[in-house]
Formats: sequence, structure tokens, C-alpha cells
Amino acid sequence: MNEIFSEKLVTSRRTYYFDVKETKDGSKYLVIGELTQMGSEMERHRVMVFEESLDLFMEGLDKAVDFIMNNSRGGDGDGPPREDSERVRPERTEEAETLRRIEDKIDQMRRHFR
Repeated sequence: MNEIFSEKLVTSRRTYYFDVKETKDGSKYLVIGELTQMGSEMERHRVMVFEESLDLFMEGLDKAVDFIMNNSRGGDGDGPPREDSERVRPERTEEAETLRRIEDKIDQMRRHFR
């Protein structure tokens, strides 16, 4: 497995890693890692999202982030939660666009938790 992209996000208690890797046959996948300080111990968690599942993963991530941004502060977000019918998504997302959307969601979460 060959790492072709990496982004590291450090918070007060957690460190997140977003790594894009490529298999020998050229398939790409995303590894999201979390390293958490638990007392004197470090705890690790990883999730792997394969290229063929990225669109569905992004839909779920979009919904979760929209919920956090619009509902966690008593409804004072950017408006009411959007219904799926209001979302416009392309049939097929290119790799660069998918990575851009992930980075945008990370930036939204950073701003929200400042």
C-alpha cells in the first residue's frame, strides 16, 4: 500500500489523520485515523473507506455535519436542516472533488468547534 496524500489535524485531546492510499492494482482508499489521549494511554481508531464507497460515505458525512451545524446549537445555524430532496449531487464524483468536499467538511467542523 502506497500513501499518496496525508492531512493531519491536531486538537487539544485528539489527533486526526486523513490518508489516501493506493493499492498495488491502483485502487484508492481513504484511511481516517484518530489518536486520543486517555489518561497516560494513547488510544487509536481507524476507518477505511474504499473508492467505490466514497459517494455514499460523503452523503452520510454531509448529513451528519449538516445536523451538527444546524441542530446542535438550538437551531441557530445557517437555517433548517435540508431534506434529501433539496440536495443536488452529481451522479459520479471525481476523486479531486471528493477530496475537496472532505476538506471543506473538516474546515466547517474546525470553525464550529472554535
